[in-house]
Amino acid sequence: MALRLASALLAITLFLGGCALFGSKAPDAPAAPKAMPLTAENVAQVRDAVAKAKAVQPMPQAPEAYKAYARRVYVDSWTGPWSPAATTDTALALAKAGSDPARQYLTIMVYDIQLRSAMEGTTLSAEDWRAVYVGSGIMTEAAFCGYVAMSRAGKVIP
Repeated sequence: MALRLASALLAITLFLGGCALFGSKAPDAPAAPKAMPLTAENVAQVRDAVAKAKAVQPMPQAPEAYKAYARRVYVDSWTGPWSPAATTDTALALAKAGSDPARQYLTIMVYDIQLRSAMEGTTLSAEDWRAVYVGSGIMTEAAFCGYVAMSRAGKVIP
């Protein structure tokens, strides 16, 4: 009788997915990407990493090449454990409140590529900039939409 009961429990356990079914919990949701703390030291490290990357990366010759350039220079050069898009979201909010490190971060990550493209004589449309900023990982879609709204008031995008 005990043998039959043990066999039945084993069969039911295997049929229902094994022992893991009884002792497992739902997997934790992945953690949200973390923004880099916007301190003067961290922003200086970003500035140095981006400057080094710009020194070895040639400027793109075509508008469609700017997304890959932005990823190599402005994202891959420094990210480590931080999310550039989350950091840009934070920087946009802090810059409105007057944070100097946030403004410096935005100068490096957002305004610099616009200035460089203008100096090269490259004109990018709003959709091109969306591809550059969102596609490279510099900004989230929501941050880009807010950024464009500011630019429409004549404050940001040249």
